Amino acid sequence: MSLEKLGELDRSNLAIEVADILRESITSGDFPPGMHLVEIPMAQKLGISRGPLREALRILETEGMVESFPGKGSFVTHVSERNIREVYSLRCILETEAIKLAIKNGTPDDFEKLDEILKAMFAAANIEDTKEVTLLDFQFHSQIWTMADHMLLKDILEGINTQIKRYVAVQTILYDDLTIGISDHKSILEALRNQDEEAAIKLIKNHLEVASKKIIEHFQAKNDG
Repeated sequence: MSLEKLGELDRSNLAIEVADILRESITSGDFPPGMHLVEIPMAQKLGISRGPLREALRILETEGMVESFPGKGSFVTHVSERNIREVYSLRCILETEAIKLAIKNGTPDDFEKLDEILKAMFAAANIEDTKEVTLLDFQFHSQIWTMADHMLLKDILEGINTQIKRYVAVQTILYDDLTIGISDHKSILEALRNQDEEAAIKLIKNHLEVASKKIIEHFQAKNDG
């Protein structure tokens, strides 16, 4: 949802809806780290008063997406190498377990959903729709979490999903060729379908390790620049 679509919002949940729009803009990379979220022009563009906007910014501040400074305003939080490493190391631990459980508990319908997501991801990649690829990338991994049938594991992963989406968005725009970049997902699905736990674990670990390195290098280059 873009800023221009605010007219469609439910006014009774305005701050929450505005937070959703801003969160999407941050996770997609439209609002980069360090961007000053200037209240007056943003409120004007959204067609709202500053009250709901400030409440939305407070929501994002509690999520670590935004930081505020007295007398200066609100800014999109910068990304630290430590945070990237911690998010991806936690993902690796939890998604490795999810892979094991998905092989054990996955149904034919579950695998069909994974296949549908993967096909849609490649279709989006073929037209270089990075935002759609980002969305479907997250859905692919989320489907594996669902297949694992472990509610606490899924809750923990979904608890960091804002940070995951933010990094997946960066990862997606770094691919030289989107179809090649997302090819790991096809291999992961094949290993899951073949119930090859060893191969699936190796693939997910490599997938997350490579992603982590690329994202760290990206932000280091930006900071150096």
